[in-house]
Amino acid sequence: MVNPSGSITMNGITDEEMVRIWEFKAKNEGAFTFNPQQFQIVSNQGKTYNNNVTFNWPGEAGLKVMHEILGYLLKKEEKQAVAQ
Repeated sequence: MVNPSGSITMNGITDEEMVRIWEFKAKNEGAFTFNPQQFQIVSNQGKTYNNNVTFNWPGEAGLKVMHEILGYLLKKEEKQAVAQ
């Protein structure tokens, strides 16, 4: 792979998850970007979610961080499913 740059748009990200994503961003400055002004905040069943969260990464370092973020989000979902 020459330059694994790309983007992904996600919906349904909780504020708690966004805090963790901001931590990833602080630890990996420049590896990926997103624009909080594009987020659409929605409420569903008393909970607030962030939609239209678009992540962009310019190369391999960003792809690795996105892999970590997606892994975190998926593991969190698995834990919630088991708890129910």
